[in-house]
Amino acid sequence: MSNYKLNFIIAMAFTGIATLLLGLFIYFKNGRNKVNLTFALYSLSISWWSLTQIGNVYGPSLEASWFWARIEQVGVVFIPTFFLHFVVVFIGLKREWLLRLCYAFSIIIAFLSLTTTLICPRAEYKFGLINFGDPGPLYFLIIVFFGICVTYSLWKLLELYKISTGFKKNQLKYLLFPSLLGYLGGASSFLLVYDVNIYPLNPFGTYFICLYAIAVAYSIVRYRLMDINVALTRAGIFVIVYTLVLGIPFWFGIKTGLWVYSTVIMAVLATTGPLTYSYLRNRAENILFKERRRYQEVLTNLSKSMVDIRDIEELPKTINSTVVDAVKIKFAAIYLKQEEYKSFQLKSCYPQEAKSRFPELIPWDDSLIGILNQRQKPLLDEEVGPRNKIDPDLGLIIPCFSKDGLLGFIVLGAKHNNQMYTDDDLLSFENLSYAASLAIENCIFWKEIEDRQRKARLQEMDTFSYSLAHEIDNPMTIVYNLARFQKEHFLKYVTDPEERKDVEEACNIMMEGSGRVMSMVKAIRQFGQKVSGELEPLNLQEIIEGFSRLYSPELKANCVVFLKEIPEEPIYVQGVAAELQQVLMIFAKNAIHAMKYSLEKRLTLKVTRVNHSTVRIAVSDTGYGVKKGNLQTIFAPFFTSKASTEGTGMGLHNAKGFILRHNGRIWAESEGENKGSAFILELPVIQGVQPESIKKEESKTKWAF
Repeated sequence: MSNYKLNFIIAMAFTGIATLLLGLFIYFKNGRNKVNLTFALYSLSISWWSLTQIGNVYGPSLEASWFWARIEQVGVVFIPTFFLHFVVVFIGLKREWLLRLCYAFSIIIAFLSLTTTLICPRAEYKFGLINFGDPGPLYFLIIVFFGICVTYSLWKLLELYKISTGFKKNQLKYLLFPSLLGYLGGASSFLLVYDVNIYPLNPFGTYFICLYAIAVAYSIVRYRLMDINVALTRAGIFVIVYTLVLGIPFWFGIKTGLWVYSTVIMAVLATTGPLTYSYLRNRAENILFKERRRYQEVLTNLSKSMVDIRDIEELPKTINSTVVDAVKIKFAAIYLKQEEYKSFQLKSCYPQEAKSRFPELIPWDDSLIGILNQRQKPLLDEEVGPRNKIDPDLGLIIPCFSKDGLLGFIVLGAKHNNQMYTDDDLLSFENLSYAASLAIENCIFWKEIEDRQRKARLQEMDTFSYSLAHEIDNPMTIVYNLARFQKEHFLKYVTDPEERKDVEEACNIMMEGSGRVMSMVKAIRQFGQKVSGELEPLNLQEIIEGFSRLYSPELKANCVVFLKEIPEEPIYVQGVAAELQQVLMIFAKNAIHAMKYSLEKRLTLKVTRVNHSTVRIAVSDTGYGVKKGNLQTIFAPFFTSKASTEGTGMGLHNAKGFILRHNGRIWAESEGENKGSAFILELPVIQGVQPESIKKEESKTKWAF
């Protein structure tokens, strides 16, 4: 046998056996899903082509070689079809029509291989006693079909490789580039049919296919192109154990010739084989998966403990920090459903610097939400798709469902050690999602209870403050009236000019002080009155004056300069006085916090007529401002830039609700951080209102301010 023939036979035998074992192992040991099935079929088609080509090269006669050459074409024509099918499934493309067309073509060519339309017999050997037959009239169709399918598949893999990152990119690298190398070596076989031999591409180019099989096997083990770590571990231990169980007695028999004793030893060892295998398997898996089992235990404990958390703000933070620290991933974020905005809002991100990766709101109709609702289980990076990703380093998305639908979802980044999320990980996170869903519902339930209790306490405080104001008002009225009476009736009996001046000044001080208290009491009584919920005509200037009387002490205590720009002519709106005053108080309270460290503390309230039917109220400050990206989301519930002990994030949300109920609109403006901010609302103006039609509170007496 010539060296040329021998090189072909060795290369083809190695490639055929290696790809055959690889395909069978993937299918039977790694799960019978579409990706594994198509890869197994693809491997078997390469094995068919490789092993039948041995018969072609090693055929004892021209007729035998021609027979194997025709059989070989069945594998050749199915290689590109199975490769295309594997790529389509692996990437997640929808190309059913293309696959049907390719399978139909492959089946037709497979039947034609039995005729002389593809391969014709030849009368002599070529290239060192090798017979590949002569090309038939339709043989060029195989080459064209092969080239189109392989080129399209490699192009799609290259497209995905360019946009992938991290672990996925490594997977594709060990699939794409070895495939290019393998097809370079395999394509050279087509040239031999046309009597073209490019040395050393033939026969040594055939070894490229061997390298391809090795590279794919390495990708499976190192980068888990298909996650078979557990199968490989168990299979390796099984081989080692039973090699010892059968090998030791066999070696003993050869050395001593005592085959009876050898058989007895084999029987004894065989009884201990399953126990030994089970023991070694458990020890090996404990070592191999020690880190995985550690964080899975942490996740299990988290699932048990999170149901005790009642704070909807604290729950996402706890989940994120625990998962990031335990699993060693780059980041974690949680989105929760917000009915008002018809979106999912980012509630927590850990670490904090990763927050810029995520949009604040994801609408319900976003394609990502559609995928989560459809799949209803944790999704890996490759299952989400490049167009639906919210971050390039995305590793896993875990949806949380209740009976009412999707409550929210947890976004996890890639692992720091560049390992994939395994099936065990997916199962652990799926269990975590069930516990998280229950915990979220639990927090919402407790929040509703707390809101009802808070509302009841506020109603009690309103009643108490109204009663207290009434009790303060009575003695202040007496003080005011006595001071005025003393000034009007007794002052004329004081003859000493200096003494008269002192008495008059004392009366004025008592009248001014009691008048200020009575003015404040009046504002409190108006603000604390029970709200009927019905909108009624209001004088906007009086609303603002009432707010000023109530909040001026707070502004002065914080060294804030308060400026008002209000038109002189009355402006009437339809509304509820207490709610409008509360909106202004919310603006003022936020402004005080924003100007806490400002050198200049100035709050300006400006009222302007937009047109004959709309009035605008702008409350601006000189505080730390609002980020551009937060101008829309600051009105969302629970959104706050304050510490957890300083605010709940509900103030602006409630203010927006009040203004919407008044048929108005509300928004914020800011030039950026440390450039101040303005909160603006617009209300419809009502025309033709007579001042006497506005409800006046009856007072016991009149006083001047």
